[in-house]
Amino acid sequence: MIPKPQWMLSLLLAACGHLASPALAQQPSVTSKQSTASSQHAARMTHHYFKTSDGVRLHYLEAGDTGDNAKQTLVLIPGWIMPAAVFEAQLLDLSTRYRVLALDPRSHGKSDVAKSGHDPLRRTRDIDEFLKAANVQDFILAGWSLGVLEALDYVARFHPQNLKGLILIDNSIGEGKPPTGGRSSNFPQTMNDPKKREAYMRQFSKDIFRKPAPPNIANAVVESALRAPPKVAIELLNQPYPRTYWRETLENQDVPVMYVVTPRLKDQAAALEAKRPPEMATVLIFEKAGHALFVDESERFNTAVLDFSQRTFAGGK
Repeated sequence: MIPKPQWMLSLLLAACGHLASPALAQQPSVTSKQSTASSQHAARMTHHYFKTSDGVRLHYLEAGDTGDNAKQTLVLIPGWIMPAAVFEAQLLDLSTRYRVLALDPRSHGKSDVAKSGHDPLRRTRDIDEFLKAANVQDFILAGWSLGVLEALDYVARFHPQNLKGLILIDNSIGEGKPPTGGRSSNFPQTMNDPKKREAYMRQFSKDIFRKPAPPNIANAVVESALRAPPKVAIELLNQPYPRTYWRETLENQDVPVMYVVTPRLKDQAAALEAKRPPEMATVLIFEKAGHALFVDESERFNTAVLDFSQRTFAGGK
């Protein structure tokens, strides 16, 4: 059965608890690079751009060691209509130990708004080209929300040999019953009504947080959400897979997995923990955080990621 966009929309609504209304043509090339001076706190991050094989200019943020010495990298993939900048606390804190990269997917954040290519195949190819453009060697891949599904889809399609671990943040992994909380919505109609769309996106951008977000992150989130055209926002939710695809993909990965979720996914977390040896599964439940738990409780999240990454890169599964 091919799920409709409502399947993904239900996951997003449940997460936020808010209103329901072909072959690779060429290798990517890096086109420009510039340092950021947007804020004192962001002084250690740099902006980078590369062009995909279908001609779309994508942006990513980088912090930490670069060049030939950067042999261990944490790669962050954001969620639906969300920017790389949502991971600012991770870029700054985790880069004291590792190289850290965060991608703005096509039509997100500072990347080009693309006319096409919002299907899963093209977007997973974007991830592969991103890793090549950034010269990523051993890496841990972290996905949040829609990024969980895209990270799993990427490893299923491309089988990266230098993948050392997965961090999956607050989305279903196909275990047990689907998360509850989503309900019917006139989503396409809302997206195509300018006033309703703006209200929806602004509310969505607030509801991913349980606590007030730092202003620079909150502003980046709203700007990215409002920048995504209606057609893109709708297309991104059309995941053409049954739920079993995510479960089976994860079962086939012989790398340590960290699953970090809010309480709505605790049953899936328990199922994952029961299936994998303790050294291959790290599960954390953030009881008092919102969907963007890594912003709401960044210190706890970053400490856990550092511990997981040190064990994973050291080979101590």
